[in-house]
Amino acid sequence: MKLNVVILYSAGHLGSAMIMNKLLQMPEINIVGVVKAQPLKLSFKGWSRIKQHLRKVGWRFAWLLFWQRCIQGLGYLITLIFPFLRQRLKPAWKIASEHNIPIFHCQNINDESCQNFIKQLNPDLIISAYFSQILKKEIISLPKKGILNIHPGWLPSYKGAMTYFWVLKNGSDRGGVTVHWIDEGIDTGEVLARRSFPLKANTTQEKVLMLTAVIGASLIRSVIRKLVSDKDVTPLIIEKEQDMYYPMPGEKDFENYFEQRRFFRIRDVLGLLVMKKHR
Repeated sequence: MKLNVVILYSAGHLGSAMIMNKLLQMPEINIVGVVKAQPLKLSFKGWSRIKQHLRKVGWRFAWLLFWQRCIQGLGYLITLIFPFLRQRLKPAWKIASEHNIPIFHCQNINDESCQNFIKQLNPDLIISAYFSQILKKEIISLPKKGILNIHPGWLPSYKGAMTYFWVLKNGSDRGGVTVHWIDEGIDTGEVLARRSFPLKANTTQEKVLMLTAVIGASLIRSVIRKLVSDKDVTPLIIEKEQDMYYPMPGEKDFENYFEQRRFFRIRDVLGLLVMKKHR
């Protein structure tokens, strides 16, 4: 038996693309649709929200994020030019196009139009791969089995946004990845699998992000195989662990981070092109 799966991903997000590449290789699932969270449109309302976001995070971080996306785009382009690298990393939209997977571009996943798109696909399972929007109960109730989220942090200690940033800013010596069911809270659903990994002194935010994607893909494949074989997928029992929520970092948070670490290195991103395959 195969599971019909809809993937939720964020446009231009490296973690989303890495998860899509891994899931495409799974014989246990059929990817029947993709919901793509679009960046803000350059309308009057969209530009107003962009300026508000820039005031919060600061221009230095915004520039670094833009430069980071440019390097990622170069990496995608290289994989398209050189055939022997094509199975390493493709943008999610490219995968959808090549495999005739319908894709829905959304500003808000909770809109009725997006709900109807998912309903028509009748998925067994939805997988959130670094998706940037909060899901309401109308969406959560659509798939037969539920919605799995790959969270780039150790739950419940690192709930919220950009946990791969916060774990470094806080000076933690280990990062983490968690696969959990999505409910109506923020990163509060039942935890099915999680794994930690060591952080080195020179580790960048980009490197942590890539590690969470590689490890997260491995964890979610294990969970999916249990679902396909009708094995018991028992939530982990978590007791007496710190429960913390982290918001989107602000300009001061980024400035403090930059005093301690690099945000990303070009070689980290391009290193994906020769990264060994992980089972």
